[in-house]
Amino acid sequence: YEAVHHCRCSKCFSLPTRKRVKKRTPTLTLLSLPEEVVVCVLKWLSAEDLLSVRAVHSQLRDLVDSRPSVWARVSFRDRWPSPDSIWLFERAAERGNFEAAVKLGIAYLYNEGPSLSDEGRADVCGRQASRFFSLAESARPPTADPFMWLFIRPPWSPSGGCCKAVVYEQLRAECDANTERKGALLHCLARVLHLFDEEEKRAEAMEMLEASALSGSVQSSYLLWEHKLRGTADPGRYLQCIRTLRDYAAKGCWQAQLTLAKACVSGNPLGLVPRVCADLVAQLFRSCPSPWTCPEDLVRRGLNDTMRYILVDWLVEVATMKDFSSLTLHVTVACVDRYLAQRAVPKARLQLLGIACMVVCTRYMSKDILTIREAVWLTDNTYQYEDLVRMMGEVIAVLGGKIHTPTLLDYTEVLRCVLPLERRSENLLSYVCELSLLYSALSVVPAPRLASAALLLIRALHRYVPLWPSQMEEYSGFGREELVPSAVKLYVKCFSQDVPRDYRHVSLTGVKQRFEDDVYNQISKDPVMGWAELCQVLEVSETQPQVEPLSPGAAETHTFLSSPHSHSKRRREDSMQAHRGSFLATPTAELSSQEETLLGDILDWSLDSSCSGYEGDQESEGEKETETSVVAVTLELEADPTERQLHCRALSSEDSFSEEECAAAKEGEAQTCSKKRHSSGYSSVQSSSPCLHPSPSPGFRLLLHPRGSAPRQVKRKNGSAHSGEEREREGGAFLRL
Repeated sequence: YEAVHHCRCSKCFSLPTRKRVKKRTPTLTLLSLPEEVVVCVLKWLSAEDLLSVRAVHSQLRDLVDSRPSVWARVSFRDRWPSPDSIWLFERAAERGNFEAAVKLGIAYLYNEGPSLSDEGRADVCGRQASRFFSLAESARPPTADPFMWLFIRPPWSPSGGCCKAVVYEQLRAECDANTERKGALLHCLARVLHLFDEEEKRAEAMEMLEASALSGSVQSSYLLWEHKLRGTADPGRYLQCIRTLRDYAAKGCWQAQLTLAKACVSGNPLGLVPRVCADLVAQLFRSCPSPWTCPEDLVRRGLNDTMRYILVDWLVEVATMKDFSSLTLHVTVACVDRYLAQRAVPKARLQLLGIACMVVCTRYMSKDILTIREAVWLTDNTYQYEDLVRMMGEVIAVLGGKIHTPTLLDYTEVLRCVLPLERRSENLLSYVCELSLLYSALSVVPAPRLASAALLLIRALHRYVPLWPSQMEEYSGFGREELVPSAVKLYVKCFSQDVPRDYRHVSLTGVKQRFEDDVYNQISKDPVMGWAELCQVLEVSETQPQVEPLSPGAAETHTFLSSPHSHSKRRREDSMQAHRGSFLATPTAELSSQEETLLGDILDWSLDSSCSGYEGDQESEGEKETETSVVAVTLELEADPTERQLHCRALSSEDSFSEEECAAAKEGEAQTCSKKRHSSGYSSVQSSSPCLHPSPSPGFRLLLHPRGSAPRQVKRKNGSAHSGEEREREGGAFLRL
């Protein structure tokens, strides 16, 4: 063997080249994620998107069908139950979806959405509404304040065929069979009975509250405590009541926490060390939730602080006209802000949101309520009855059934107990608190800090000495140096800034007019301390404050709201639409004398009793009996009846969707997307901005009967601009006389 030597040149020696192999990265899809992560993603989808995702893969279908938590969190934003989608709402409601249960309960109560026969309508609607209201209460935390009683509160129809009465009886029967929801259900029934004038029903309400408290309802326990405290004069029993109140406050009842704070600062009945007592009250002020929204959020949603000012000013004038309390007004504005913090609202529906919040809050806060028909009239019939009903459902769903949260007035009541003020100072404090509602820049300040700053400003304007005593700092937790910037900002906004003007170039001063009444000692007419003098009292520099305008483009919102004229009845002629500009932009104090005329012949447009669950929603005790008229209209279904039957099929908890059903559902939604009419909008808005007319919600048809069905009595045609002119153009696809 002869060795071979290589010269290692490229000809006689070469190494094999290495080929670079590209590694293929695995394709990542939604199914590649862990199952728990996929469930978290599915929870944030809307109902229509969830059906679309479910139809993609069998694994996703099994995951959606087997996880009730997915349906409990699915969103029905801007969706309302209809014959085509009611099965979807019911499936979600049965799995703990609060929004679906609330909207179904309100839809059945007001007969707005589901298709029912004329025979036994009140009984059928009442049973269904009771079922879904009960499911809505069960979907909330055990410590939550029950809310559904505000929808079935008296007065009821004297004829006996009242849907609210049916709901009450059904809930009462459910208390014996359902022990888990017994506490909340009994609380609602007791609140309803307590609103009657008969002593027998009031006594029965107290018995129900006691049974509800035994079932674990903290709210019922607190209401019983309030009732027992009124007749307590013995010091020993009073001390025991305060100890019981402390237990309720520790369980998370914020009404008990406020009452306990007032008791501690006024007399310290528990005999605590003064420092411990002050820390207890300061802890209440520190535990306030953060503000709901800010001006930047409104701008991003297409709104601005000027539009919010005009809306709140109008709500103030409505509250003045109806003689609602300041607390009701504060709770209403808080509900509006909380809704705007979570949902974007077109400008054309902002007034609808405001009046819907006031309708809900008056039912929750006071005995005298704002009826739905009266609320529609206050908007100059810009909206229809069903628009307001649906917005009420949206408000309750978004707020989670939580109506009353701690407001600016609640914290000022605690501070007043520390160092009482004179009568004029108290009225000025109330005046400043209501003025603060108008400005979105003040809504970003936490309520405890703003309440303390308002009290500091009042003590400075009325020259109290010392300006901020040590007791105020101990109980509120805020020092004088911390509150001076907020007090200055409050003064500048309330007393130095120009207010917006309407289309008549008249300043919107609803709060000022409200406090010109003798009840408030005409405090709004008193001269206010000048800027230089205030700076000397607060010991700050006299730099002239820069007053910023509310927002640019305020002239574009001069016709933002619509309200009825104070001296003219509602007219239905089309010629009235051409002169809509002569109507008042906001109701004024002269509307306070409209009570008799409003509840008399102005309400001749009321709904037919057969179209509602309880004779036209006669909820106001002063509302007169009015004859109603309806128009018989034959409604023809545009879609295929077989397709509708597929949509209306209700699925049980064991049922599963099929691919054909999902495809049919999406196809039906696409067909009806272009057919849905605009149900509301401001009739006086002249701008051509696209945000003035919200896009119709896809997937929901108008409530129609199939071909060949008997004629049905429907609600009377509205004479407003959007329901008159626009419906003539759009209604051809739906109505055929």
